[in-house]
Amino acid sequence: MSSVGVFSKKERDGKYFWVFTLAQTKDPTSSRETLAINSGGDDLPFQPLFFCPAARIKFQNLNIKEEDKAKCRPFNSSPHFPSTRSGDQQEKSLLDCDQHDICKLPVVPLFWCNNKRPSYVEFQCGACYMANKLSSSYFTCLQCQKHFHKECVQSPLEIKHPSHPFHPLRLYSYERFFKKCIHCEKFIRMDMLYHCITCDLSMHTVCAMRSIAFVVNHSKSHPHPLTFFPAQASLVCSFCAMIKKLDPTYVCIECVFAIHKRCMGFPHVIRISRHHHRISFTSSLPSGNLSCRACHQQVDNDYGAYACNKCDAYVVHSKCALNRNTWDGKDLEGIPEEEDFIDDGEPFERIADGIILHPFHSHQLQLEIFRAYDKNKYCQGCALPIYKGQFYSCMELECHYILHESCAEAPRKKRYPLYPHPLTLKVAMERDSDVGYFNCKECMRDGNGFFYEYRKEKKIFQLDLRCASIIEPFDYQGHQHPLFLPWDTEKKTRCQMCKYESKESKLICLECNYSICFSCVTFPYKARYKHDSHFLTICDGKEASDQPDWCEACECKIEEVKTPGYNGKNKKIEVRFYKCDDCCTTLHVECLLGADVYMKPGETENLSLTPYSFKDEDWADWIDVGVLPNSSLSRPICIGCKRRCPSSIFFKTKGDGTINCSMGCLEFVP
Repeated sequence: MSSVGVFSKKERDGKYFWVFTLAQTKDPTSSRETLAINSGGDDLPFQPLFFCPAARIKFQNLNIKEEDKAKCRPFNSSPHFPSTRSGDQQEKSLLDCDQHDICKLPVVPLFWCNNKRPSYVEFQCGACYMANKLSSSYFTCLQCQKHFHKECVQSPLEIKHPSHPFHPLRLYSYERFFKKCIHCEKFIRMDMLYHCITCDLSMHTVCAMRSIAFVVNHSKSHPHPLTFFPAQASLVCSFCAMIKKLDPTYVCIECVFAIHKRCMGFPHVIRISRHHHRISFTSSLPSGNLSCRACHQQVDNDYGAYACNKCDAYVVHSKCALNRNTWDGKDLEGIPEEEDFIDDGEPFERIADGIILHPFHSHQLQLEIFRAYDKNKYCQGCALPIYKGQFYSCMELECHYILHESCAEAPRKKRYPLYPHPLTLKVAMERDSDVGYFNCKECMRDGNGFFYEYRKEKKIFQLDLRCASIIEPFDYQGHQHPLFLPWDTEKKTRCQMCKYESKESKLICLECNYSICFSCVTFPYKARYKHDSHFLTICDGKEASDQPDWCEACECKIEEVKTPGYNGKNKKIEVRFYKCDDCCTTLHVECLLGADVYMKPGETENLSLTPYSFKDEDWADWIDVGVLPNSSLSRPICIGCKRRCPSSIFFKTKGDGTINCSMGCLEFVP
């Protein structure tokens, strides 16, 4: 017996809904099943019997060839448990699979949670692996002891969905690739999904069978009743200005208004991390060419958007403003603006002109002017050497604490354009936890100086000072145009300097095809070398001469390197390096700055000065390590790479005294 899922108009509590009904497509052999299925089975004492979804999935995967695993495979087994008089050979073969570990008993309903309202009993569906708060009734299999959504149990081979009336949705399994549900926008477990091959649309089984309200009254979104429109693929939402397939769309003919169900209840006043004022939703925009300040694409004046009431021409697309990388999810309508205000005053106490007391140091600091480069002087904030400009130094004779002027002025709290929550300035060595280092979320470098952090329960976001200082427009010395921060990182882009292609955050140019990753743009554009009296400028492979240069430190060629690609072929990666045009001095970036740029050493071999704790996944324990200056006449040998430590620092483990040249070697020591 085969079946198909259809939607019919039914009344519930005085309101009409499109409700899923399981119907048959050919004459069944059991009169009891005929009666129950044709009427929906809601008011009958006898319900049709259903297979365990886990059994259907296992039966689906039997005898699958390797070349077929990457294809959409339609289900061929009905959800119904056949009667003994059934003549369907496919159903009989499913019952007779004694040689396979397949459930052969029908599932039973859990009557104690068959409620009109969703139950909140904690369990995970054994078919779609989604949480339980999506269904009002559940089934269990007494053989495999798994619980299942009612929708996953009754999933027919085909559904005629009102949101997609032109093609039926077929039940498939799809093992190799990820698909995103068009309705809830979450990834689908590939064992069981509804899919339209023609339109390349996919839905969870639960989402595909969810009831759809025929008429909706939502005064916050629109003053008039809104009616469901089945062919929503042709309508543009008045709120998000987009067409979303399979997202139920409601219209008001009187106002020529259309809105997606997921767009209803949108916030009217919000704060995004990209702007220092609140922005409000407006359904009408002034005439003229306006561009979105988040994605920098043109804004259609005929649809709604968010705008700032204090700044002229500051407009953001609705979808950009409500992006999870920009908005913290709070509706600020009716909330005083002072409650989310961030003080941008001085982060330190000013004792006198040029003398301050910084909260991360116990002594007073005095402003000084750079005179001579000293490779052993490190800023305690960003861990980079002092190259030029003004800096603060400790007034105590025995204390060598120094800070760049910009690092000392780093605000205690700030907003970062690509993260929705405010970040707090912290110092790694004085954190509450035992871990004495941080890992920047953008450039992925470890450090033990100042950093910004948002922490709430298990949610942790960390950012180093240089990445946190990036704003838009960003003026980069290595490019002639200003750079911007795109919020959409779904598409892979290639960094023009390191040549790596990824979805990670990048700065892009709106005037030419230029992009640079955070790892490259945060390197000092100009740096100093102890054996050169001039500044060295960072370069990429395009600026290299025809004759390959040699690195002054490692004495290796500065040339393209080949790395394996995803298709097995080698990819050329051009090396970043520093170069002095006056002296023809060239050095690899890591040879000049070190492998761990943001790790600062201690003054002596007293490990308590700059320790941090590192958790090894295999040992499941914490290792106390010190960061020491590599200033002795004989460089120590790394236990990881078996070579002498080349950088200005090295790592020494407390207790056994193990030596490592970098965090990379430390992490992979057996």
